[in-house]
This record gives sequence, structure tokens and C-alpha cells, in this order.
Amino acid sequence: MGHQSSLRIVVRRLLRTPLFSLVALLTLGIGIGANAALFSVVYGVLLKPLPFDEPERLVGVWHKAPGMNADLMQQGPAFYLTYRDENRTFEHIGLWADRAASVTGAGDPERVQTLMVTDGTLQAVRVQPAIGRIFNHEDDTPGSPERIILTYAYWQRKFGGDRSVIGRSPTIDGRPREVIGVLRQSFKLLRSNPALLAPLRFDRAQIFIGNFAYQGVARLKPGVTIEQANADIARIRSSRCDRTHRAEVSRR
Repeated sequence: MGHQSSLRIVVRRLLRTPLFSLVALLTLGIGIGANAALFSVVYGVLLKPLPFDEPERLVGVWHKAPGMNADLMQQGPAFYLTYRDENRTFEHIGLWADRAASVTGAGDPERVQTLMVTDGTLQAVRVQPAIGRIFNHEDDTPGSPERIILTYAYWQRKFGGDRSVIGRSPTIDGRPREVIGVLRQSFKLLRSNPALLAPLRFDRAQIFIGNFAYQGVARLKPGVTIEQANADIARIRSSRCDRTHRAEVSRR
């Protein structure tokens, strides 16, 4: 069975009943892989170095669900928010996903590839803007002004390299979004080749256990090993599972 089919089965099982979701949470394991494990299949790290600062501190974050026909699962918003708030070993942690968006109000309408990221993703890979700034915590907070970042190639093609593009608000998927930055020409994240970057926004009141549809990346703090990071995540998982279990029992 293919990876996508396995993910769909996992998500359906998690959502079927609250009790099953609880059991899945209690049995869920976390895996953290070195940059070779994260990037080698799609970027060829075994043949050339990663194009990031201190790549040895970059790790991928994923889940394993033994017995659920999914040896490797991507990240979900609920777990990401927990790890972001409670970890002791990551300098930054973030999620990202490839999407598409319609652009109007800036020349001919078009549909372009868009990279959706949380605060922490660009910081983890230490991306620097050519002009303007990158996203921060406010940008991916629901209810804050909607903003985008342009990649260098798209900035040149669509806006002629005009530096006054910062502050303009092209219409993205029917809503105006403020341009806050342009990335350097060297920007690359695996095989993604976006025109735009936009913030991923997760409302804590609406997220649930499941929806493992996002890539997870983190940067270890100086001196932290993968083994220490795994132990830290195990600590978080154990603590959160205990509290979830008590809450579930009291409701039932």
C-alpha cells in the first residue's frame, strides 16, 4: 500500500472514535532523523552538502505508529504546537507544506506554487531575506494581518525587481495580502520551487489529533544530540499523554 493511502487510513482511524484517538495517542512514537535521513532521498545529501548553515544541526521530525500500517507519518498541527511550546532541545521547529494559490491584482492572473510555513521553519534553515523580513510568530497567529513573502525569481518576473514591492498587497486566493519580504536568489527547500511563501495558521480551538499532512523540520540547540532530542520529545509525549488520558476518562 502506498504512503498516501496509509496516511488516509491512519487519519480515518484516528477520527472514527474519541477512544481510538486516545489509544492512538498513547501508542504514538516520535522519530527524529539526522539531516541525512531527512534530505538524502529527495536532495542527494550523500552526494553533495546541504545548502544550509550548520546542516548537522538540522533534523526531520516525524511520527511512527506501530501496528497502524504506517511505519512513517508526517507531522500534525496538534503535536507541532505541543513540541514548539514545551521542548528544551530545539532552537527552532516548524512545519511546511506545498500548496498552490491564485494571484490577481498584479498583472495577468495566474496560479502559482506556494510554500506554506509556520514561524520557525525559515529560522530553522536560517533563511535570510534579500529585502524586507521573514515571518514571525505574529504572522502565523490567526486573526493577524495576512502577509506573504516573494521568492527572488518571482519578484523579478512579476514585479521587475522593484524594491517598492514591500508593502504592496496583491490579491492571493481572493484576499489582499501584504508583501513583507523577498527571499535571496539562493533560497531552496528540498524540491519545492515556490513563487510565494505564506504563513500556516493553526487555531488551537479547532485542531485535533490527526491531520499528519505536514513536513516537520527543527534545528537542534548547540551541543544537543539526536538522542537527547528524542528523550526530550519522549518526556513531552509521556506528560501530555498522561494528562490527555485523565481528561478523557473524566469526560467518559
